[in-house]
Amino acid sequence: MKTFLTLFASAALTLSASAHADTPPTSLTEGFDNISSLSGWVINNANGGQSWFQGNDGIFAAQAGADNSYAAANFLSGAGSNGAIDNWLITPELTLSGTTRITFYTRTANAGFDDNLGVLFGAGNGSDIAGFKTSLLSIDAAAYPGDWTRYTAEFTGTGTGRFAFHYTGNAETSDYIGLDSVTISAVPEPSSWLMMGLGLAGVGFMARRSRRAAAGAGLALAALGMSSGAMAADDKGMVVVRDAETGQLRAPTPAEYKQLAPQTLKSAALQAGNTKESKVVTRPNGTRVASVANKVLYSVVTKNADGSLSEACAETEDAALAASKTPRAAQAKERNYEAQ
Repeated sequence: MKTFLTLFASAALTLSASAHADTPPTSLTEGFDNISSLSGWVINNANGGQSWFQGNDGIFAAQAGADNSYAAANFLSGAGSNGAIDNWLITPELTLSGTTRITFYTRTANAGFDDNLGVLFGAGNGSDIAGFKTSLLSIDAAAYPGDWTRYTAEFTGTGTGRFAFHYTGNAETSDYIGLDSVTISAVPEPSSWLMMGLGLAGVGFMARRSRRAAAGAGLALAALGMSSGAMAADDKGMVVVRDAETGQLRAPTPAEYKQLAPQTLKSAALQAGNTKESKVVTRPNGTRVASVANKVLYSVVTKNADGSLSEACAETEDAALAASKTPRAAQAKERNYEAQ
């Protein structure tokens, strides 16, 4: 099973968006459990050799999940031409609305070979390799890691588009690479975190990307239906909190609402001995922290083998991280890149 660590906090929110079936999704998570049944992906070896294929756990195991649940490519990618490798793995079309972050893990079987991987972006719904003109990240042979390593890149734009993984090198001097745990999602602006919808009063949220985490972290929001009586104190929107004991979203108590209400948020924090104002901070490692008072709850969401999700709550960070560990998670390293 692939495990995702998600941090939930006490939140007040109103969601008023309608989904359209013909609109490409805004996010993607892929663990390559079965590469032959990837939905919306395009596999294209431009030189006629072997395309991307299911990982071989006899060479090395996946970063997370079943041992062979990763995408792989090797020197046979260049077998159908003059030996030059030109092998593409292209994501489904996605909708972009600002800054979008792509995160993935990769490694090679043996360092020192001519294995290279690029990540590119192409606007629109086309999958022609000529359309991928924006380079976001490159891993050359000299720097290709011999253990699973996390890479991150960002792209800013609107409309729709696809991301592509481009494996290159020379067939005679290349070896074998793996790709796993691909996550693509929008990067919320700080203002969006604190004021999401008309009825958003305040959000306490902290997302820490850990080298021990088995996969990416993100904020999960639930669309709720509540009776009008749940918000008698405020006719401008709907306020909900996540219960620390049950992990369920519910209407706030009067004391909780007083803490969440924007006009009393600062004074409530000061009365509780918390002198820190509500703010959003971008850390040097690229993570962002938005804090309101000190109310937080960790939830570990696990993707099961059948694709379903199960959730367990933890009251401390250590407990949440312990629940998310996998045998190979400790080998993962983190590297962040920003597209210029």
